Amino acid sequence: MKWYKMMTAALAAALGLTGPWPAWAASPEFARTGEEWAKLRDDVIEYGELADLIHEYNATVQNNQYDYQKFREDYGDTNSEVADAYYDLAQDYYNDMSGEDDASSRMSDLNLQILGDNMMEQADESLEDSKIYLLTYEQAEKNLVVTAQSKMISYYEQLLKQQQKEASLEEAKQDYSLAQVKYAAGTITQVEVLSAQEAVQSAEDELKQLGSEIRNTKETLLVLLGWNYNDSPVIGELPELDMSRIDSMDPEKDLNQALENNYTLKINRRKLENAKSQTTSDSLKTAIANNEKQIGASLSSAYKSVLSARITYQQALTQAQLEETNTQIAAGKLQAGMMTRLEYEKQVHARDNSQITSKTAALSLMTAMENYQWAVNGLAAAE
Repeated sequence: MKWYKMMTAALAAALGLTGPWPAWAASPEFARTGEEWAKLRDDVIEYGELADLIHEYNATVQNNQYDYQKFREDYGDTNSEVADAYYDLAQDYYNDMSGEDDASSRMSDLNLQILGDNMMEQADESLEDSKIYLLTYEQAEKNLVVTAQSKMISYYEQLLKQQQKEASLEEAKQDYSLAQVKYAAGTITQVEVLSAQEAVQSAEDELKQLGSEIRNTKETLLVLLGWNYNDSPVIGELPELDMSRIDSMDPEKDLNQALENNYTLKINRRKLENAKSQTTSDSLKTAIANNEKQIGASLSSAYKSVLSARITYQQALTQAQLEETNTQIAAGKLQAGMMTRLEYEKQVHARDNSQITSKTAALSLMTAMENYQWAVNGLAAAE
């Protein structure tokens, strides 16, 4: 159960309330339909809900929303209002100076003078306004969604890797058992038996380490989405790989949208509008030009990563199909007495391993496609 559920439940109990409790979320109840809230409040993490879960329940996002409102209350919306607020703060520091001649007062006045001068300088050089803060926090929220998506995909990648490790452990145990038989028959040395035993221990250690990594990935994902780290929601299945998305990707055509959406670029353009000196203006114009070049390069790189991941996935599929055919042939040989049971099991292991490899490659391709889309949607590296 999510932390907000427990808190609202405790609050309701304290107030003697029964029935459904209001969601402990960033948005008011009327911001979503009842059906939408129900999906977010259940104990199932769906990939398609990650953005909404981050928006409503992520602690950093909620803190940023509070800070944004606080900034507007304290400093206003426009750059001139922000500068005026800094000027007012500077004047407050100056007004607090006592003008007394004793050592303590002189030291206090000096500190107040420095603080006031710093505020005056900040007012003169300020590029901030509420829009810049909003864009910065929106960018941070989108990056948290990317992190959540990455963690959920990594979770399933690690589960696939766990299957591989478990199969490798079973194979190592079989090899160790066979080594013991061979040693008893005098066909191998004790050193070879010890080597097989060490392989079992190594496989067990790797499996244990991977289990710890899986738990860490899950806990990080839960906390990102508003649960306690030790809660037990169901992590839903990932969406099916949609290869048709690649056909609609075109970095040249998508560049304009990537430039229009890019948060770093929008922030720097806004700062340019607020720039007061020619030096600052020139510096920002240079930064913006570099941003535009870098965004194009980032989008192109993301597209190349998609194409590379697609090739890897297709190769993995081909290998998996080959191993399936080899396994069918091996089954016939086993039945005809032309292959030992151990040889057949090794072929089955090769088939299973190739299937897991193809599934892992599919997840890598999904990640590459998501990264490209995020580059178009405003998160292309711009610096």
